[in-house]
This record gives sequence, structure tokens and C-alpha cells, in this order.
Amino acid sequence: MSAALKDVRFSQTEERIVPFPLSGQVSTVRRCASELENIHGEQALLYWKTECRALAENLRKLGCTEEAIRTQVMAFQTEVQVEMMRRYSDRLAAEAQDGYRLNP
Repeated sequence: MSAALKDVRFSQTEERIVPFPLSGQVSTVRRCASELENIHGEQALLYWKTECRALAENLRKLGCTEEAIRTQVMAFQTEVQVEMMRRYSDRLAAEAQDGYRLNP
């Protein structure tokens, strides 16, 4: 390796990882919504807490602040709730449409 390449500094500032927002992870949002549709009560609460804590721990490992983690997890929780409402609404609409069909 040349002496010039040995002295090259790629960055003068501290670099950091910026995680993709949890609320934008559509597959994770949909997976959680699907799981929560099929479980209830204590089992649902345990699943939800476990999932959110795992997501928070991943962000913590990336070096996110506690405030950033809290904000990300809250936004994620909102997106899961919105997805669950959308799925429920879609089922209701499909059921209503089935009820209004004329038999040939």
C-alpha cells in the first residue's frame, strides 16, 4: 500500500448509524398486527411487550438515545394499531359486500 493511502483519513467526525424508523418497517408492522389479531389477553400483552422490548434493545445496540428509542417504539406501536384497524375495516367491508351480493 502506498504511503499516501496509509495517511488518508476517511472521516474527521465521529460516524454513527442512523436506523431506519421502526414505523416504516412495513413487514414488521404487518407481522405484529397479524400476530395480535390471533392472540388475546395476557398472551397478547406478553407478545407485545416482548416485541417492543426487542425492538428497543436493537436500537440501543445501535447507539440510540433513550428518548429516540421511546419515540421510535411509540411511533411503531401507533403504526401497528393503524394496521390492525385497517385490517379490521377491510374484513368488515368484505363481509358487507358479501351480504349484498345477488345470487344468480
